[in-house]
Amino acid sequence: MRSLLSSEMLKLGRQRAILFWGFLAVPLLSLLFKVILEGLLFVRMGRQGGGEVDIFLSAAKSLSISGNSLGQLLYALGIASVFFLEYRYATWRLLVPRQGRIPLFVAKCAICLIWLALGLLLAVLGDMALNVLFSVLKGQGLGGVVIRVGSFVTLVAAFAGALLELAVLTALVAVLVVVFRSMIAGVIPAFLLAIGSTVLQLYLGADADRLPLPSYAAQWLRDWILAGGSPVAGLTGGAVLAGWAVILFAGGLLLFSRQQLAAE
Repeated sequence: MRSLLSSEMLKLGRQRAILFWGFLAVPLLSLLFKVILEGLLFVRMGRQGGGEVDIFLSAAKSLSISGNSLGQLLYALGIASVFFLEYRYATWRLLVPRQGRIPLFVAKCAICLIWLALGLLLAVLGDMALNVLFSVLKGQGLGGVVIRVGSFVTLVAAFAGALLELAVLTALVAVLVVVFRSMIAGVIPAFLLAIGSTVLQLYLGADADRLPLPSYAAQWLRDWILAGGSPVAGLTGGAVLAGWAVILFAGGLLLFSRQQLAAE
């Protein structure tokens, strides 16, 4: 498995455009948006209005990018590219006899999750660095940022929740690419599911929240972790996400293990 992960890391590392836009662009764009917003406030208000910032809590809130619809579109493009690469160049028939299907599928899912986790870590560290920088620019020095142990626990929980949400996205896109052998067929349905969940919520209101969709479950979990929501709803959301991840991953593995790859 170590050799498979190394080879997948090498292949993805040589596709720098996919690596950037599919896994790193979302956290970088969120940091850019924060810089622009804070810059406008700084220009307008100068050094005034610079209250204390809980550095860990702010970083935890930045992890909400995992539920952004446009962000999930870019993530889906990156994940789909990892799986579709073998179909595009017809290299499955060369890899399967040497490595086996289960390790290959697991390795591709694992490499996607590794880079997704690194992207979330980039968002966390970038948010912390920006908060320190803004505090210095406002003349508060390091006194403008607050460090709390409880907020660090919140950050760890938010990171785990965001990664779990992206794990569901990874498994969903993997299943779609395996079934249709197409990158677009793996990306568009995942994006439409995210958009459709938002539209459905606008039409049905609170009734839509009862549906066990991944986006709703992730929001239940975020509300519990970040906004002091109901623990029951939060734990239910986590269980729903875990269930989606297990079912989709198992389904993708089953379909891939039975797929005809003699010409792929």
